[in-house]
Amino acid sequence: MYSWIISRTNRQTKLGKVLCLALSLASVAIAAHASPYPNQTIKIIVPYSPGTGSDVMARTIGQSISRKSHVSVIVENRDGGGGVIGSLAALQAAPDGYTVLIVANPFVIAPVQKSTPPYDPIKDFVPIAKVVTIPLVLALSPTLPINNIKELVAYAKANPGKLTYASSGPGTISQQEMEIFKQVTGVDIVEVPYKSTSQAMTDLLGGHIALFPVVVPLVQQYLRAGKIRGLAVFDTHRSALFPDIPPIAEGLGIPGYLPSPVWYGFVAPAATPRDVVATLSDLINDAMQNPEVKERLVAMGAQAINPTNAQFSADLKMEAEKAKQLTKKIGTAK
Repeated sequence: MYSWIISRTNRQTKLGKVLCLALSLASVAIAAHASPYPNQTIKIIVPYSPGTGSDVMARTIGQSISRKSHVSVIVENRDGGGGVIGSLAALQAAPDGYTVLIVANPFVIAPVQKSTPPYDPIKDFVPIAKVVTIPLVLALSPTLPINNIKELVAYAKANPGKLTYASSGPGTISQQEMEIFKQVTGVDIVEVPYKSTSQAMTDLLGGHIALFPVVVPLVQQYLRAGKIRGLAVFDTHRSALFPDIPPIAEGLGIPGYLPSPVWYGFVAPAATPRDVVATLSDLINDAMQNPEVKERLVAMGAQAINPTNAQFSADLKMEAEKAKQLTKKIGTAK
């Protein structure tokens, strides 16, 4: 009889311990869930290699976010496929706000280069913040007798197929903007794709190619040294670093021609909760007000912007349509 009572008591004691443990774990889970976002490490995926504009931007803004939120912010470089590999890695992450993706123009351009797009930049992701633009400078080899964009058009029309331009290949902003420029002006300038920006710059300096649409930070030392000329910027206004270089549309006067600068922003998987997206947006926009961040961005030739996320979404849709139409015209889809 006593052994039965002892056995029953032991079972009750064990059951009590199990219940206590379960309640403790539940309490921890509830507490973790109830803790305000963010409460753990945030990862920013950069779909390009270290040292690129996206990488510098992510690290600069990430440091400011970390100081503001008191959580660690790490940057993970997932290079490859013109940004597609990194974008897919972000898409496959949990939609909890702890994995975000820094994006630029190729985020929208690259998918439409595929007959079966690997992702939909509009439906698969939610905008968090669009933060800066950096213009492309249409850099000219010093070996050519051209001084402005009108002279370039005249020279190209007089010498069809003889001028060349360097691009970063299909799905890139340099290719897109030059191909649109060719269409609106009716000139024949041959594309030469490069895997390396440094090699393209070397060939431009050596006169092996005529033109190279390249972002301001990568070309400013050569412009200041007078080794190359900047004919125009692919933007609607002048660059603060090079105010003497006119916007490309200004010199052409072609109605409806609207060039695109390079832009940078942040997105997350589409299922990320709205309140988390709002918090991330606030953290990023706060970082953009940090004096250190501002100084770093100015040195890159970047102009801070702060559109609403609704406008960011509209911009993505517009650029996706622009990229689709261009892909159809020049037949670059694979």
